[in-house]
Amino acid sequence: MINAIIAANLKNYIDLSGRAEELTPEKSVFQLSIGKKEKTGWHYIVQDGVCQFKRGLYTGEIFIDWNDEFKYKEKSKKQIKQETTPDYEVNFKDEAEFEAFVNAAGEYMCGRSSKCPKTRGSKLSGTHCSPGVFDQLLVECAGLQTSAAVDISDAALLGFSARMALFGLAEEFNILLKDGDETLKSFAQGQRRSYFFDTAGNDKGTWLTVQSGLCKVTPNQGTRLPALCGLEFEDDVSALKFVYGACEDISSAFDKAYVFRGASTYGSGIDEGAVRASFKECCVKAAGSINRV
Repeated sequence: MINAIIAANLKNYIDLSGRAEELTPEKSVFQLSIGKKEKTGWHYIVQDGVCQFKRGLYTGEIFIDWNDEFKYKEKSKKQIKQETTPDYEVNFKDEAEFEAFVNAAGEYMCGRSSKCPKTRGSKLSGTHCSPGVFDQLLVECAGLQTSAAVDISDAALLGFSARMALFGLAEEFNILLKDGDETLKSFAQGQRRSYFFDTAGNDKGTWLTVQSGLCKVTPNQGTRLPALCGLEFEDDVSALKFVYGACEDISSAFDKAYVFRGASTYGSGIDEGAVRASFKECCVKAAGSINRV
């Protein structure tokens, strides 16, 4: 779970930090993967200062049928390989190695350690992409997604960390739902409705939309549908403590941050108590599933 959330948040961090242009002067594909024989992974297509996030390993933007000897006769084997291979890949041999990297990054980012964790990366093509910048962004992104982030003194980085934590909380709803969790399956049923996760005065948090058993998570407001309810934490540290289980009483923390907005869109006669109870159960469960040292 932690792997998928950090991978998705890497795109968010690249956007938040505005450093996509540093990654490459041309179109390049960066990949993050775990495993050796049976790899899982995510890739990022960066072009003109814009980063696209894709789940799954990169297989190219052209469909290759090796049995069709004429379809790609105008392309050499080298060209085909370049078009179906990421330009740069960071690979971890297993989840334990990735978790160790994340924990080390957290210690480094909060100043508890002066040693920056190293990545295991390979430049796979002749592109002009910047592996060092991608490595640096990965270290920063991973380190900001640990409970150690509450000790970060830089206000901008602390804000980024809170934004990513709340995105991760909403993403955990989606992960639990896909894993068949009964609480989330029940929550996601019914008419289309939206929820938000934010900090006070920010108004740029994460948006969660559910409908007929499906969830969609987007940074910022991803739909015109008004929010039914959500969480608005008083500051970045409060948000981080809730997500990473560092608050003394998670139930009280939820109650303090909970905001019911409702809207005529949802009709009259809404049982606010039932809405609150269902959303609270899911938020507490999602936060409990995110374990980051």
